Amino acid sequence: MRTLNQYIDRATDSLLGARMQVSPAIRTQLEAGLFGSVPIFLGGIFNSIAVAGIAVWRQPTTPFFIWLAVEIGLGIVRLPVLLAGRRALRNGRTPPKTTAALLSSAWAASIGFGAYFSLTNHDWVLSTIVCLSAAAMVSGICLRNFGTPRLAALMVFLALAPSTIAGLIASEPGIAIISVQLPVFILTIFSASFVLHRMMVSQMTALNDLEKSEFFNRIILESSPDYTLILNEQHDIIFCNRPNSALRDSDDLIGIAWLSLLHPSDQALGEKALAAVVRDGSANLTTRRIDPDGRMRWFDVIASRISDESGRILIVARDITHQKRSEERALWMARHDPLTGLPNRAVLQDQLDAILETDQPAAALLMLDIDNFKTINDTLGHDAGDRMLSTFAARLQAALGEDELVVRLGGDEFAILISARSDADVWSAGARIYSGLCEPFEYQGRLLACGASIGASRLGLDGGNRSEIMKAADIALYAAKTAGRGQLKLFESSMKAEVEGRETMVAAALTALKRDRVMPFFQPKISLGTSRIVGFEALLRCTGVDNQVLGAEDIKAAFDDPALCAVLSERMIERTLAQIESWLAAEVPFGHVAINLTAADFRREGFVESLLTRMKRKRIPPSCLQIEVTETVFLGRGAGYVEAALRSLSESGILIALDDFGTGYASLSHLSQFPIDLLKIDRTFVQQLGQSPEAGAISAAVINLGHCLGMQIVAEGVETLAQESALIALGCDVCQGFLYSKAMPAEAVPMVLLGQDVTPLRVHRA
Repeated sequence: MRTLNQYIDRATDSLLGARMQVSPAIRTQLEAGLFGSVPIFLGGIFNSIAVAGIAVWRQPTTPFFIWLAVEIGLGIVRLPVLLAGRRALRNGRTPPKTTAALLSSAWAASIGFGAYFSLTNHDWVLSTIVCLSAAAMVSGICLRNFGTPRLAALMVFLALAPSTIAGLIASEPGIAIISVQLPVFILTIFSASFVLHRMMVSQMTALNDLEKSEFFNRIILESSPDYTLILNEQHDIIFCNRPNSALRDSDDLIGIAWLSLLHPSDQALGEKALAAVVRDGSANLTTRRIDPDGRMRWFDVIASRISDESGRILIVARDITHQKRSEERALWMARHDPLTGLPNRAVLQDQLDAILETDQPAAALLMLDIDNFKTINDTLGHDAGDRMLSTFAARLQAALGEDELVVRLGGDEFAILISARSDADVWSAGARIYSGLCEPFEYQGRLLACGASIGASRLGLDGGNRSEIMKAADIALYAAKTAGRGQLKLFESSMKAEVEGRETMVAAALTALKRDRVMPFFQPKISLGTSRIVGFEALLRCTGVDNQVLGAEDIKAAFDDPALCAVLSERMIERTLAQIESWLAAEVPFGHVAINLTAADFRREGFVESLLTRMKRKRIPPSCLQIEVTETVFLGRGAGYVEAALRSLSESGILIALDDFGTGYASLSHLSQFPIDLLKIDRTFVQQLGQSPEAGAISAAVINLGHCLGMQIVAEGVETLAQESALIALGCDVCQGFLYSKAMPAEAVPMVLLGQDVTPLRVHRA
């Protein structure tokens, strides 16, 4: 059954199809002719029934009664099929095409049956009526079924072919001519049907493509983010589509002059663009428009000439307001500080260059650092730091005039560019600044000082270009900070020499690190009770470019840089441990080596654990190493961690020495809080022994205090026999200094240790 249905479907498709390949949508429209034109359908049914009725009236014979009955039956059956098919098409379902095609063919065959019997019955009146009706019905078949030319051709054949046969067998000779005319007529109808079909299919295809294109273009326009306008020759808007809107919603701009929509300042630019379109075919411009609500909007406009000789112009405008604002914001951000809203370094540099291009620049540059900003940031957090920066910036702006440029350079660094014809103008500006900063501000219940150090340079006087001016102000700022902060310093040439000296120190340290010329030298520590070497202190030495040996004092500026200081310290620890390992392997009786550590070392994560691990790996006993720290490691936020680190070292068996005791800020409570084993009397007291009673009293107090706490006392910087004698009298335990020996390279240590067996060590002093 399924195979039969498929065969029927294929036969139906073939009968209702044509040679031209069409889309399914057009084919459905063509096949819909089977169910279309109800008047033609009813006219054909009624006409065929009427003609059959006339035939029965004139010739009441069986064939004509059969014909009438068939016509009535087909009419009764075909009408419901027609109506069902129309409903199916309206509802998007498949209509009964096969049934309709078979019934249409049966009806055409019935017409041919009636015509045949009319021509062979010798009733020429009836024959004339039937033939005229058949011709009319053939016309209706062609009109109604042009969409299915094969079906139309079959129906014409079924309707006229019997008349051709009847003409051949009729007794009247004149009727025979029908047998010649009808085939020609049938062929003509066939040809006309297929030609009409091709024409209609071509038109329907073109219309369908046009509808698709129009729909597609409408969708593009309605979903486009751009304004699309068409201007006539007078540049009035004759078509408009707004972004993401239906075309009918944009009619309010029709008839308005396009130039009137532009910002008044841009109308001349718009006229030039329209002239360029007429001349060159296209133009581009960026323009503005003020909306009725007062907001400014920016548009990127492309204008093109429509190539249809109409003189019309196509305008495509994209709203770039957001992009424009983003660009303006990006430009502002590129030249301003986002936290304070102040201009940044780039603005300052441009202003400096502009002023320096004048013949006599009467201006000064002030560089400012917030005093103790790092302490506030570290103790109270970054929110407090940000509040400090914002408050500082606001007070600077309030203290100065509108013509004076206030800039944030970064971090807690600010700069001010002022008009200044003399030094007095600079001092006056400084006074106004300090007056505006003098009041503390409140943050979370705390009062925070808003002080600053200021360095100033004068344009033209302290440098001829921007770089020199900024460097001079920076040097003056450094001088203000080192002089005690909270003050203003004007640049002087002597300041530059000091800074250059610091830069030379840093450069020497960096060069020594790069060339691996940082090494420990060792200064002996002498027991005053036995006059023998009990250990050494490792002191940093490095070799400069000219092979000159530099001490820590020669590169002391490098230790102000935390990162560089950490690298130097790590290199010293590494080399010292390697030397101790070498001496242990060679059984050199060096006693112990003391290494100086800074607060920065203890802030390094895992420092103590790493040190103990390396000692264990090198098999260095804890008794061979001492750690020397100054009182500064006990101060600041990291004191708790430093205490834990020192206890870890002490518990491992390493002795801890407090260096430069009495010169720093430590209190006596630190001696009991931290695990201190040795106190080192600073050289400033030792060098005044015998000359200053105060120095002797302080040294005696330190020695007595240390002994009472069970600590060993070490005096450094001993250079004379008188100093040694005084220390012996005070009960000092160990001394070191030039009286005994300068710091020496590692290879000299074994010989010095060997020589002390036969000769007093002080003979070896250099």
